[in-house]
Amino acid sequence: MGPAEIVMSLKELCAEEGPKIRTETIVEWIDRQGGFESEAELIAYAKKMKARQFARQLTYEDEETGLKIKRLWSFRDPVTRERYYNDILQLPEEQRRRLIIQYSHFLDQLRSVRRAMADYFAGQEFFPFYVGAEADGDFEDE
Repeated sequence: MGPAEIVMSLKELCAEEGPKIRTETIVEWIDRQGGFESEAELIAYAKKMKARQFARQLTYEDEETGLKIKRLWSFRDPVTRERYYNDILQLPEEQRRRLIIQYSHFLDQLRSVRRAMADYFAGQEFFPFYVGAEADGDFEDE
């Protein structure tokens, strides 16, 4: 069973086990579906995931803003589908400065969204005005 089939089968798991599903439950489900084709393949994948975890932990501290940000940013090459990492220390100084300023603005917005979503799923109904606004037709087409 390939990745696309596993993802499609997760819909069934969500219907059976949702709304709260533990990672271990997903792992067991994939195992039962035959999604871990071989131990060697699983070990190779685990090594890649561990490498990505270490890459995410490498940080750069910007002296001007005091921000600590990821130093390595991954992306997939659209042609080869290989994952590559860009080191922000290898960027020209002006480009790195602009990236850090943009990152700072985006980080504040992302924290707000994550906090709101966590509050929502914790049952605090932090932003019912978003849900009701769409039903009431308060959103305007942009």
